[in-house]
Amino acid sequence: MNAAEQTVLLTASEVRVAALDLLARREHSAVELGTKLAKRFRCRESDPDLIEQVIRQLVSDGLLSDQRFAVSRVRQLSGRGYGPARIRNELRRQQVDALVSDSLQEAFDSPLDWAEVAAMVYQKKYRGAPIVGDWDTRQRERSRRLRFLQYRGFDADMSQALVDGDDREMMTSLSSAAGSD
Repeated sequence: MNAAEQTVLLTASEVRVAALDLLARREHSAVELGTKLAKRFRCRESDPDLIEQVIRQLVSDGLLSDQRFAVSRVRQLSGRGYGPARIRNELRRQQVDALVSDSLQEAFDSPLDWAEVAAMVYQKKYRGAPIVGDWDTRQRERSRRLRFLQYRGFDADMSQALVDGDDREMMTSLSSAAGSD
């Protein structure tokens, strides 16, 4: 038999080493790690359950944890300026949605003030620039800013309060209308 005809069987130790290499870089969910390992070894002949066996062993050894992955991902996304709704969606997409509510609370020593995070994201993006112009221009700009905050995962009330703070013309017209009553 020549070298081209030889098929090298995949061993559990090879899969474990590859899994540990991936886990050394960052936390992974069990599903994500399984997908990456299957992709890495797709050309190799192996037992179909080998990757799952290795993943179960890593979980039982405490080296792989969906809970740890979820907490890590929450910290990472909130640090990038994403809100709770976006983080929940991201964790659901990565198939660890059963751990979402615990992870959002567990990720931080003290509860995170999402309004403060939203204000920082808004300030970084718009630098306190007021919303000016005629009615149509202001409405378009308000809508654009609201969409940005909601895309980032912040709720409508929080977003509305931030945008209202920058629409000085609307605020002065509301206060003058209230003063004339």
